Amino acid sequence: MQAGHAVYQGEVGHLRVSPRKHGFSYPLAHYWLDCHELTKVSLEAKGIKYQRFGALSYRRKDYLAGADSVFQAVSDKVKLLGGELTPTSVFILTPLANWGVYFSPLTLYYCFDAQSNFCYLLAEVTNTPWNERHYYLQTISGNQQRYRHDKAFHVSPFNPINMQYHWQITSPDDNLLCSIRNTQDDKPIFSAWIKLQRQELTASWKRNWLIRNPWQNVQVVLRIYWHALKLYFKGIPVHAHPKTKEKKHDNESN
Repeated sequence: MQAGHAVYQGEVGHLRVSPRKHGFSYPLAHYWLDCHELTKVSLEAKGIKYQRFGALSYRRKDYLAGADSVFQAVSDKVKLLGGELTPTSVFILTPLANWGVYFSPLTLYYCFDAQSNFCYLLAEVTNTPWNERHYYLQTISGNQQRYRHDKAFHVSPFNPINMQYHWQITSPDDNLLCSIRNTQDDKPIFSAWIKLQRQELTASWKRNWLIRNPWQNVQVVLRIYWHALKLYFKGIPVHAHPKTKEKKHDNESN
């Protein structure tokens, strides 16, 4: 574990293998924020605006609600979801607000114990277009971990709720990987991943990245809808949000 703020740069990718093939990958940068250093002085020294408009901005409202500090909010959520240890350090992997726009399908909170061991990954999943959030907690033991559990949250209208998630997680060192495979009755359906490399968050890095990717968050939103349109015209079945289905059923029964 390396303290302080940094950036991870690499790619995000999706690959669907059933019922039709479809895939893509795009460049991505996510920022590595030390929750013990989420101060105006610390962030603005790295070129990140604190609670105000800018090319890159940290805004408390974009992250896990609850306590005033993100660190305490994450610690509370870990305990609520069954974590037995209280984290000593927490880092956020996030796209940050970009020209006032914050959008993150997956925000990751990396938790470390008093010996600086990676102990928990708290994954915050946001669905589109409903903008709901759901949290999965993975207990870490070792450098690379794989986990399997039932899907508990509707994310994409092109994936049903009755699926299983298979996570692959590596410790956030010089290289970072987080991937999720979706299966249904042990049949592979879909995979998503981020594969990133740690960089120093310098003024020159920020300038070069923003020249090439000035509106990353807007690009992510547009790409989601663009690929949704492609999936629709490929004939991929559309699955209604479970709450929508429940509401429809209730209306029919009255």
